[in-house]
Amino acid sequence: MEVMEVPALIAALLFSLASIGAKILATWMIGRMKHQISHVASIKQETLGRLRIAQSQKGVAVQNKGLLTTKKVKIEKRLNRMNKDMGDIEQDDDASKQRSEISKVE
Repeated sequence: MEVMEVPALIAALLFSLASIGAKILATWMIGRMKHQISHVASIKQETLGRLRIAQSQKGVAVQNKGLLTTKKVKIEKRLNRMNKDMGDIEQDDDASKQRSEISKVE
């Protein structure tokens, strides 16, 4: 029986060492994956932060564009009113000149 026990013990020892090696390898791989996952998570957080900043900047730009459009419309209205007033003033001036010419002729 002793002849069968020695190879069995050696086989059991080899399987135990293989099991320990597999556990060490698995632990090392899990640690490496955790590191990669945390690295990807930090990159994701950074990217989301940049996205939030870009969205905020876009919102400010849209708001500024709206304000500028409103100001442009108001200025255009004012310019149109002033042009109309200038036209009226020029007509009054022309009429005044014509009256003065008529009165000089008489």
